[in-house]
Order: sequence, then C-alpha cells, then structure tokens
Amino acid sequence: MLEFYYDFMVKFVSTADFEYCEMDTDSAYLAISGDSLDDVIKPDMRTAFDLEKHLWFPRTDTDEHKQYDKRTPGLFKLECEGNGIVALNSECYYCFGSEKEKVSCKGVYNRSTHLTKDNYLKVLRTCSSVEAQNMGFRLWQNQMQTYIQEKTALSYLYIKRKVNEDGVSTRPLDV
Repeated sequence: MLEFYYDFMVKFVSTADFEYCEMDTDSAYLAISGDSLDDVIKPDMRTAFDLEKHLWFPRTDTDEHKQYDKRTPGLFKLECEGNGIVALNSECYYCFGSEKEKVSCKGVYNRSTHLTKDNYLKVLRTCSSVEAQNMGFRLWQNQMQTYIQEKTALSYLYIKRKVNEDGVSTRPLDV
C-alpha cells in the first residue's frame, strides 16, 4: 500500500487532486477531484503513466487481457465508483452515488436494516454508535443451533488515527 501511494499516486497525481478515505491491507478508497483517475493525472506525467499503468491496474486494451488481469493478484481493481463515501472505520463504509451502492460492516450481517446511508451519516454527525442484531447458525455439541447476538454495528470510535476537530478528517497518532 505504501508503494502504491508513493510510487504511483504521488508520482502521477497531485496531492491536491486526491485524498484517501479508507484503506485496508488489500484495498484503498480514494476521493479524486475528477470524474476518473485518468482525469487527474499530471499532464507532464501522462506518457510515463501510460507506460506504467499496467503494473498497478488491469489492462483494458483487449478482452483477453481484461479476463486475464482481473484475476491477477497485486493489481488494483475498481470495486466501487460513486459520488461519496462515509468511512467510519476499517471495513466499515458506505459508498453511494452510483447505480450500485457498496456497504461494508465487518461482523454484521450485510442485509441488516441498520446498514443504511442515513445511519452511517448519523454516527458521523452525532458521535454515537448504532446497535444491530446478528442472527445465524452454529454447531454446538454436535447440534445445530440458532443464535441472536446484540452488537455495536456502526461505531464512532476510531483508534487507528486521531480524528480532527471537524469530526471527519484524520491525522496520524503520536506514537
């Protein structure tokens, strides 16, 4: 992820044209100032970008390359494209503004009625968590049983970085 940031993003895109919204070990969600990544490439770096793009993203020049590269490990694939994202924590975000919205909340059943854009925004604005129920099956003493578990679904607490006064942007921890 550091190589992608320094060897690709900072190299080809002005830091004024992008900002990380959420990142995990194998994904990065970015806000960019253009309609697509191609729109924000530094003009003087266009040729180098065209030559190196295939090292970071799947090729799109032929159907054969598309099919091959979409399964190639290490390349960044577009998972969601939209007009906004509410990223509360790692693996807890709501992407919106496109045909298909993308929701993630690790440890919570994805069809939970609590995983709505309004609830994600509510947590961000009020600094209070949203509770949910997880239901499922488990094997216990050779018998299949159902369970219901109350848990914090959307948490405002963010321990990986310091949250700034605006309640949205962050800065590194002082460690």
